[in-house]
Amino acid sequence: MNAQRISNTAALAGILGFLLLSGVSLAAKDTAPQFKTVEAKHFARVEGVELSPEFADYLYAEVRAELIKAKLFGQVLGEGEVVDAADAPSSIVIDGNITEYKKGSVAKDVLIGFTAGWRSLKIDTTIKRRSDQKVLITQQVHVRASPRWNEKVLAKAAAKQIVNDIKKSLKDSGARS
Repeated sequence: MNAQRISNTAALAGILGFLLLSGVSLAAKDTAPQFKTVEAKHFARVEGVELSPEFADYLYAEVRAELIKAKLFGQVLGEGEVVDAADAPSSIVIDGNITEYKKGSVAKDVLIGFTAGWRSLKIDTTIKRRSDQKVLITQQVHVRASPRWNEKVLAKAAAKQIVNDIKKSLKDSGARS
């Protein structure tokens, strides 16, 4: 009985050791961010886009929050913050334009359902290197949301999609180089 207990304890210790070592090796695979800093700017509205003036602030705040959550960059800067000249080549700036907004229809949403009558928001996003203003990525984000949601929720949905598209684009460009 003691021999069986000892062998069970040894097997358990071996499994725990393996799990510990595999956890250490997974942690070692995490690499440094591709860019040291990222600066998010307020997105401009194209003439004719009928959103409240606060929407740009909501979108700016949500994009910054999503960038922080994504942990893609060493530091997320606010608009206009200064970066050391040595860090400028490894820093990027995200800005863009809100190009189209359709209000949607609550009546269609309620009566028909299945996303009929939903709001539509299109945003052109540009990611540039801070040092030479070279455009690294351009993308168009299209977000659809229920007209019953307020603008803060629409901004959060747009910010999530913007950051997910950036993450995907950076991963694809990193795989190519």
